[in-house]
Amino acid sequence: RACRPARAALSQSLRRKEAMAASAYDVARVPSLEANVRQQCADGTYDLDNNLALLKLYQFHPEKSDSAVVGRVLVKALTRLPASDYLMCTYLIPERVQEEELLAQVAAVAALLETCQFRGVWAALEPLQEPLLQHIPGVADALRDFVVHTLGLTYQAIPAAHVTASLGLDAAAAAKLVEARGWRVEGELVQVALNDDNQAKPRKAAEEGGGALQLGQLTKVMSAAFGLH
Repeated sequence: RACRPARAALSQSLRRKEAMAASAYDVARVPSLEANVRQQCADGTYDLDNNLALLKLYQFHPEKSDSAVVGRVLVKALTRLPASDYLMCTYLIPERVQEEELLAQVAAVAALLETCQFRGVWAALEPLQEPLLQHIPGVADALRDFVVHTLGLTYQAIPAAHVTASLGLDAAAAAKLVEARGWRVEGELVQVALNDDNQAKPRKAAEEGGGALQLGQLTKVMSAAFGLH
């Protein structure tokens, strides 16, 4: 008898999971999921589970797919960098859909961000302004946060002109942004706040055969991407 409540609870949980699994393929959910995406864009919230569920339904019901909504999902995912949300979303989008002009433009921005070619990002965003970005406030701010985060992982000091170009801002606005992160603008150089990632590490791991990329190597990679010599 004592087991009956536990069995009942287990049975109820299983029925709930079965219902959720079944609803994952219910095309009738598409309008509500799309509405949720638009709401996320309007109020700055984010719901990855909703967005992945919608993309999966688009996979099974391509006649329902809306490229404008897919574009919004991808842009919202880019604002979560360095998290892998964008990559997860692309796994659910057929190649033929990704090749559409609007989504190819989003992919071009993503490639620039992922390869640290930050100076090219801002021009690449321009074609997306009218169809997507005007509906998604805060995208540029989120991408600049990612740029600052990435630069801060690699450098202790950066030419101020390069920081300005990487952020797509004028000198005053760029200085205000980085100073809010604890960085210092000293003439033509920006001093980056020290952290665990941009300081030299003991070589013990490498000497023991570890394969970790050393700071000097990472700096060379980033310098090549940024065109710094």
